[in-house]
Amino acid sequence: MKNILLLLLLITTHNCLSAIQLDGVLDEPEWDNAQRFTEMTVIEPYVLTKPQYGTEILVTSNQTGLYFGIKSFQPKNTRNNDISARDSDIGSDKVQVLIDFDNNAITAYSFEVGSGGSIRDGIVSNENTFSNEWDGNWSAKTNSNDDYWTTEVMIPWDVVSMKQSQDGQRDIRWHVVRTVADQNEQYGNVGINRNRQRFLSEFASMVVADFASSSFQLFGYGIARKDFYLNDDSTDFGLDLFWKSGSGKQLTATINPNFGHVESDRLVVNFSATETFFNERRPFFTENQALFDVRGANDLRILHTRRIGASPDVGNESTSDIDAALKFTDNRDNLTYGVFAASESSGDGYQGRNYLASRFLHKTEKQTLGFIGTYADRVDINRTASTYAIDYEYIWDNEYILKSQIISTDIQQDFVDVQENKRDWGGWFQVQKQISENRHHAADFSHYGRNFEVNDFGYLPRNNTNAAYYQHTLKINDYSEDSFLQQRLYNFNVNHLRNNQGDILGTFYAFSDKWQFKDSSSFNWEIKMNTSGVDDLVSRNNGLVNINSGNYLQLRYDSSNANKLRYHGFISRTDNFNEGQNIQVHLHPSYFFKDNYNVSLSLVYTDSKNWLNWIEEDLFGRYDRKLLDSSIDFNANFSQKQELRLRFQWLAIDAHARNQYQLDEQGNLNRTKENINDFSLSNTALQIRYRYEIAPLSNIFVVYSRGASVFTDNHEGIGALFDPGFSNVNSDVFLIKVRYKFF
Repeated sequence: MKNILLLLLLITTHNCLSAIQLDGVLDEPEWDNAQRFTEMTVIEPYVLTKPQYGTEILVTSNQTGLYFGIKSFQPKNTRNNDISARDSDIGSDKVQVLIDFDNNAITAYSFEVGSGGSIRDGIVSNENTFSNEWDGNWSAKTNSNDDYWTTEVMIPWDVVSMKQSQDGQRDIRWHVVRTVADQNEQYGNVGINRNRQRFLSEFASMVVADFASSSFQLFGYGIARKDFYLNDDSTDFGLDLFWKSGSGKQLTATINPNFGHVESDRLVVNFSATETFFNERRPFFTENQALFDVRGANDLRILHTRRIGASPDVGNESTSDIDAALKFTDNRDNLTYGVFAASESSGDGYQGRNYLASRFLHKTEKQTLGFIGTYADRVDINRTASTYAIDYEYIWDNEYILKSQIISTDIQQDFVDVQENKRDWGGWFQVQKQISENRHHAADFSHYGRNFEVNDFGYLPRNNTNAAYYQHTLKINDYSEDSFLQQRLYNFNVNHLRNNQGDILGTFYAFSDKWQFKDSSSFNWEIKMNTSGVDDLVSRNNGLVNINSGNYLQLRYDSSNANKLRYHGFISRTDNFNEGQNIQVHLHPSYFFKDNYNVSLSLVYTDSKNWLNWIEEDLFGRYDRKLLDSSIDFNANFSQKQELRLRFQWLAIDAHARNQYQLDEQGNLNRTKENINDFSLSNTALQIRYRYEIAPLSNIFVVYSRGASVFTDNHEGIGALFDPGFSNVNSDVFLIKVRYKFF
């Protein structure tokens, strides 16, 4: 009996000793038997030469997950170990592990780790489109010595939904990118980079032991909120559920998701006729969302989740509460499909909206065929909107990529005494060609009908347009070793626009030349020109406005990231019909006190003469405008579990009226004798946010947010606008949010 107990103790002890401890030190026995890769090549700049520093990649797996151990050889005194907040851009030396778990070139997941321990994740889809709108439950640690630094990454099997494997083996596609910050270079285990038209489908293949199984995760959250401005206290609770079958199916659901004000958008003042686009930041709508992220020409998005929970269609509320939302997806060999649904709550004077979407995607080695359908029910305004889209991609001879999409929309809205039904269609076609290793061009043609409307659930800056677009890019990187230049990038594009009535909106030309230096600094100049035409949006459906030709010139410099003080800035000059004649200056210095403490200041100052602004109906005004957009950010990353972020932004506009103009039937703006008022505005926003990570994806947030704004019919001067813009408070909130994974 003693012998049996001793044997069990030895086995247990051996298992404990042999289990991989995530500490950044690759000293466990499992690493001795791991798959080993040492071949790397320089992929940025795209010269495909042997790197100066060696890299060793180790890969193994067990029942817990898939492990990557990476040794990055490099002298200690040349390393950049800056620490950034989770999911922020990592400017230090880093490694990026990209994995296509289903080996079908549809979606790859990115796991990025900085040498100081910073982590960031995201997804790559549509061959080379990266999005950081995904957060996964994974872990990484780093360690450093004199000759190299190491990265140890653990990716649990339930981090994403994967198709069922065969015989306990999983065939994956993978790519590792290593960034050496002080040389401004990237190494890859495959000679590809994300700037090329084929990226995801060129990943390396690898077989790993597979232990994926079903899992169920339950997250609960609670929010306690104090609104000092409204003198209101509130609490809220909700649940997030994640189920993965282990064979490709995944169900994600949320109940009563009060997202709070943990993340804030930048202040924006928009005087144009097109809507400002804001990225999604809410965790539920970024998790497992890649399948539904369908995009098109001219910044089209078929499904834009920021519509859900936005301000109601009636009333004065700034947001809508959500009762529930769910997503279901199923990944198979060449087929992926899913459904998405969300329902808003009713509130004071409004009933909320309902949203539904379905998506199918079939992919083979050379072809991809997809379908998406969306439906929005906007009860308060008696409006329903349906969208259907088919997208197709074909890879031809490994040089050409053909992409296309056709979309139809159907809008029905009941007014008091009439029902309106609007149907229309849109579509686009694109061809890309890789001329040589460092030369690429693309052309696309798009059409969106006059009654083509997707903005009930999607996003499109404008409809009623026909566009022909061409782009040519060229890289030169064969500079000698003693040259200060590392690479030059030339880009030329031209875009011709007409509306569906045949009116020419203009032809737009752009050329840029970027000089990248070996010390990681860069200089860029860019020139843009547009021909004369008409503007059919600026008058808000009160007639066409004739516009003259215009031009734009910008000079920009980015300093090396090897110093404690880093900065970038630009100066630009614009002369066109709408913007008038303006000079814009931007300066953005950042100072790193230590690897994990930094402060940055951003200043954008614009001085405009003859700036055009629509007033009402067919009336316009021209102003001498001064605009200041400034912000200060402080980031303290005490560890990967604790971070403190402070941001203060001040945006001010001072507009001194010159003349009023009236639009005639010929599209000309004629000066009137009427005087118009000056105006000024000032907005401020402050957010202080502390995050403590209880466990991966389980956090405590303590957030204080304060906003203020003022608008006057006076010419105040920028300097006089800060105090009223800070004192006239319109929001003042303190909240504590806890999100915890129960199992």
